[in-house]
Amino acid sequence: MPTDRYNESEFDLSSRRSIDILWPRTKALDGQRDVIVKYFYHRGQYWLASIPLDRVANVYGQAFNFSRPKTRKTPEGPETIYDESGMPKRRLSSVNHLQCRFVLRDVSPVKLYPLDAIPVKDSAITEEDARRLDELEPAHLVTDLVYTIEAVGPPGITFGFWTGLRGQLLCTHRFISTEEMVFERIAVESQYVTESPALPITKEEVNELFRKAILRSDQAGLNERYYLYRVCGTNNCTSNPFQILDRTVKYAFWNRLGSLLYRIPFNPRFYLRIRGLDADPSHRRMLREEFADFVSDPETRKRRREYVRQKIKQKRALQASTG
Repeated sequence: MPTDRYNESEFDLSSRRSIDILWPRTKALDGQRDVIVKYFYHRGQYWLASIPLDRVANVYGQAFNFSRPKTRKTPEGPETIYDESGMPKRRLSSVNHLQCRFVLRDVSPVKLYPLDAIPVKDSAITEEDARRLDELEPAHLVTDLVYTIEAVGPPGITFGFWTGLRGQLLCTHRFISTEEMVFERIAVESQYVTESPALPITKEEVNELFRKAILRSDQAGLNERYYLYRVCGTNNCTSNPFQILDRTVKYAFWNRLGSLLYRIPFNPRFYLRIRGLDADPSHRRMLREEFADFVSDPETRKRRREYVRQKIKQKRALQASTG
């Protein structure tokens, strides 16, 4: 896997990038109860975030199918075909994006501050600055967040099968609020994000999973290309979380054999099941139902209109500049 840091101007990092650990700079965050990072994403912008490491209540697997929906011809034009559960049928039914939802205890939120709240030099801050940040009033408190691995291309270049296979995209490990994920994926993109039951793992394993995800994001930085599939060196939305999971959880023998499958973004619930971690295969929570009030809120709808207009404006500007 490449380890050279890529030029930031080469990719569109306006909303997607890995976090940077600013404090502490210990190798594995051993013994740390909190960590301060840069580039946590919430409400359309990056923040400094003070994150508690040992207060995660539950972790859930989330997925959505990113292939095109099936349609049929009608006198009024193409019509999307839905299954019995109300979800659109997809051209590639098993191809899914995977992400992890971490819910923290209410008394221990992630604290968000403006990026310029304290001075940052050489991607680090001092212990004194860390204490000073803790004394400031946070702009937001977040107890519900998502770890998601996403491919980022140069301006105007989006994820596609061939760009993903050829390593033309940057692999980013985002930490974002669940609210922001719902805005991006459901309010804007109209995706159907589903969620597994809470993973049946110990409290210690839940917190260790969280710690390792933060370390993996910092390690990735701007150093890795996204590879949808490779015999060696697959680097995608599915391979990363499952590799972290497999290094954290102790499996029974047959589940350990099942953990050999993780490379292709195929069917996240199946991958959980063969690891013995799908507590109830019949359970399939729909995030658009859980966050229906947020999606329909006038402020969310207003922000969506502004977001779409801005994207259209950027696209036209890019087309004009490239002739």
